[in-house]
Amino acid sequence: MKTKIAGGSIIGFNGIKHVLLERGDVVFEDDRIVYVGPRYKEKVERVIDAASMLVIPGLINVHTHSLSAALLYRGILEDEGQTLYKYLLPVRYGTTSTPPYVRGSDAHLLSQVTLLEILKSGATTILEQTDNLEGVLKAAQTLGIRIYGCHSYFSGMPYEKDGKILYPPFKDHCHGFEENLRLIREYQNTCNGRVRVWLGPHAPDTCSTDLLQETRKKADELQVGIATHVSQSLTEFNEIKRRFKMTPIEYLNNMGFLKEDVVAAHAIHTTSSDISIMAHSGMTVAHCASSYVKNGIHVPMARYRKCGINVVIGTDQNSMDLIDEMRLAMFSSKLNEDDPYATTVLDMFNAVTLHAAKALGRIDIGRIAPGAKADIILLNMKQPHLTPYRDPLKMLLYHGNRNDVYTVIVDGEIVMADRKILTVDEEEVITKAVEVAHRIWKTVEKETGLPNLIIERMRSHRIGSGINNSLNPAITSQRS
Repeated sequence: MKTKIAGGSIIGFNGIKHVLLERGDVVFEDDRIVYVGPRYKEKVERVIDAASMLVIPGLINVHTHSLSAALLYRGILEDEGQTLYKYLLPVRYGTTSTPPYVRGSDAHLLSQVTLLEILKSGATTILEQTDNLEGVLKAAQTLGIRIYGCHSYFSGMPYEKDGKILYPPFKDHCHGFEENLRLIREYQNTCNGRVRVWLGPHAPDTCSTDLLQETRKKADELQVGIATHVSQSLTEFNEIKRRFKMTPIEYLNNMGFLKEDVVAAHAIHTTSSDISIMAHSGMTVAHCASSYVKNGIHVPMARYRKCGINVVIGTDQNSMDLIDEMRLAMFSSKLNEDDPYATTVLDMFNAVTLHAAKALGRIDIGRIAPGAKADIILLNMKQPHLTPYRDPLKMLLYHGNRNDVYTVIVDGEIVMADRKILTVDEEEVITKAVEVAHRIWKTVEKETGLPNLIIERMRSHRIGSGINNSLNPAITSQRS
């Protein structure tokens, strides 16, 4: 079926860069774009009125953890400092004495609600890393999002106990690696190629050298990419230095692991030598500003780009609003470099479109052009906070948010219209996820503990030091 998106402000692609076309038309047939330009006069079967819309490529979110986001990270671990080893990894992956707290249908439901958020935020493609990957792949098949999935595997996962971070003995055999290979065999290129599977070794400090080398070998053999974490914490950095007298980047490079098909999340703690290695290797860094800025940690995005590293954007385990994440990454980059031009709107937009597509080895997504996949989003610009506008991209990245995403098209299928998801019962998904999360939180809180609610901590402190609360009848009456 041929569909015309009519009369919108279009961010098209001219073969070299994004360009603005005012009051233009985009026509797609089945899963491919066939026309971008002025008024299209030929007959079509369906017309989408985009007169007040900004029409842009579907955004690409290159680092997500759908289960961790809904389970633990958002609204629980903020303002708690470094929580990776104290809460997140033990709850998600277990320790030597405790199992993981969520599996099976529970994990599926929590991941599904995060995928809903991602899609409603305008991302049509994600690179997801999780140890419940089969459930996420099935959810993506149903929901209609484009996914590159990696089953997260490791030899041993560190955790914090009595204030110390412990690394358990590495296992000789990795069942997670075998599971990742099975999922490649069974799910690769399903749903018209919308579902793809890569390899997902967790990190250099959690995987044995043999496991990393076998991963590199299989990636070459199967022609699939690798998604991992690298230099995400000082603990990892120092542990690899202790074991091998090298930085994590040097260690991976020394074994021939780093190539153009590697997407490494974070890469926060690096040396000048590391930056040169990353640039020379052709690897991609998935930059997740919100994971670090909220803990007061600088993120070296602009420096990496200036050195020729392909830098893309991910939301990690935080809010899945990719528009908000772009803004945070842009602002923090300017602040880090003390330079208002360090990272611009166009740098950020390219990072979630053209550069993200490059990271995935694609030349047919992240752009609106004839021959490209029909992954398109429409944003409603006829709103007080977005009108009037002169430069639509500046307006979107500085002042927009996910609620401005009005229509989402993936692979030629309309999966959201008028902000309503058409492929699943959104209310049912949310209701079930809430029930699952509260049941798991109750167990975790009883057995291992969770941070106290902020409001509970306020009750144990004086409200407003030096203020005579007796002068406020409302406060007095509430306490009595």
